[in-house]
Order: sequence, then structure tokens, then C-alpha cells
Amino acid sequence: MKISDVLRIITKAPCAQLGTHGENGFPEIRALLNLANEKQYPKLAGKAARLDGETFTLYFTTNTSSRKVAQIRAQKKACVYFCIPGRFKGACLTGTVEEVSDEKVKNEFWHAKWLMYYHKGPSDPDYTLLKFTSQHIHCWSGLALHDFGSEAAE
Repeated sequence: MKISDVLRIITKAPCAQLGTHGENGFPEIRALLNLANEKQYPKLAGKAARLDGETFTLYFTTNTSSRKVAQIRAQKKACVYFCIPGRFKGACLTGTVEEVSDEKVKNEFWHAKWLMYYHKGPSDPDYTLLKFTSQHIHCWSGLALHDFGSEAAE
């Protein structure tokens, strides 16, 4: 498996699953819109998933008022999981996640369909853009495990 295969999993997966640390120390996982899915978000192709060597930068949207944002503010270490159901291909990326405060960048990612979540549009205070940067990638394909990036995903 090559790192380009991981990119294919990310851009084809129907959703992304974000894992954060709950207040009690236990992990919490929830599904997010996969902005890197080229079929669902063609205008974000090449933007929502960027690859530099073996490091991915991924973007997600969520509600500022959500529990996950409070958890991210308290602990930036997280993981994101992508899979292709029925194809036995998946990738778990561990790294750090942060809120994007640059209004220009938030506007670049804005999608009109999201008005149902953020009624005031891209300037809605409940609209948050998250930026995830991977440190390590653990995945499987073709009945084999594959690792990329730093093993020091502490």
C-alpha cells in the first residue's frame, strides 16, 4: 500500500469518524461530513484533504456549541477514521486538531447546504471549521496492515 492509496480511501469514504477525549478520559467517536469526499464535495477537492509527504491536513465542519469542540479545546490530540464499507479498506489517522479562526478560510469551505445547521451562513458563531494534522496513519488493505508517518503519535 502506498500513501496515495490512503488518499483514495479518504476521498472515497462516505463519512469521517472523529475520536476525541471525553471529560472522563474515555474516547468518544462521532461521524462527521467527509469534506474530502470528491463526489459529495467536488468544489473542495484538493482542499479538504492535503498531503505533504506522509502527513495529511484534513478539514471538517461542526457546531461550535458541540461537545466535541469543548473536548478539542481541552485536548488537541485526536484520531480520524475512514473506511470503504464492503471493500475492507480503512485508515486511522492520529494527530492534532484545532479550530480555524481565519474567516477567509472558513468562507472558502462554506457550502450553501449547511444553512440548515448554521442559519446565519459562514459568519454564524456556531459554524466551526476544524483542521486536523496527522502524525501517524495505521491502515489496512489487501489483508495487510500498513503504517505511515511518525510512530511518536503520543
